[in-house]
Amino acid sequence: MGLVKGDYYRAENWFAPHFPGDKGYHGILEVVREDGRIRMVEFNEINNPTYYIKRYQGVSKRLSDYGFLQATKERTAKSGVVLVNGLTHLEAQMVAENRLTGEFDLLTGASNSIKRSMLPLAQEIAERLETPSGQRYYGYAEQVEPGVTGRLQVVLESGKIVSLSYDEIFADRQEDIPDPELKPYYRQSKYHSPDYISTIGAGFNSIFDLLVQQVVRTQSLTDLTGLPFTEEPKRAKEWDNYLTLARKVEAALRSDGVCG
Repeated sequence: MGLVKGDYYRAENWFAPHFPGDKGYHGILEVVREDGRIRMVEFNEINNPTYYIKRYQGVSKRLSDYGFLQATKERTAKSGVVLVNGLTHLEAQMVAENRLTGEFDLLTGASNSIKRSMLPLAQEIAERLETPSGQRYYGYAEQVEPGVTGRLQVVLESGKIVSLSYDEIFADRQEDIPDPELKPYYRQSKYHSPDYISTIGAGFNSIFDLLVQQVVRTQSLTDLTGLPFTEEPKRAKEWDNYLTLARKVEAALRSDGVCG
């Protein structure tokens, strides 16, 4: 929660294919480091595009309802650990101990995702950590409504915004989400939930994909000119949630003398 900033490092791979010609699963590791300290470690995995359940093909394992499916499997029932448990446990150790390599406490039943993707990617990034990445990360997260956390992430290179993402993430527990219509989406996000029904009048993901294109083009985090559902009477509340965080990131950029 709050502001995270620093040099940005990213590595990714494809792993565990099921048959010849299958790409496998897509692992992505992001690390943010500032003043010699690791400030953020985050691993995300996009499910295999040939996954046997069509609903989960190419879906984020971490921010969709995939964890609930995983929890029904015999192996998971025995260990009591789903993917996200293992990831957050390892990420927290890396940040607390300020290292990406070495021995870590892996939860029982640590998945292929950790052993075949996260740890090898961590080794790759560790070898680059002492060299400036050439990219800067600014992330901001805060509660935007009860039970919902907004998260804005911006990456800059040579003072220019090269990537951006905005999402709204539901609380881990249904009882922390007072809106009964939103309770079913706990432990998921608006962008990645396969079932989320947007109140915008278009998909949350499609609207914020348009925002990304505009920000990269205009280099303004707060200029919504021409974007859909920004005008009354159909203005989406998500735009105001986003702007609250965007203004805070802009203030941090100005304070650091970063253009964008």
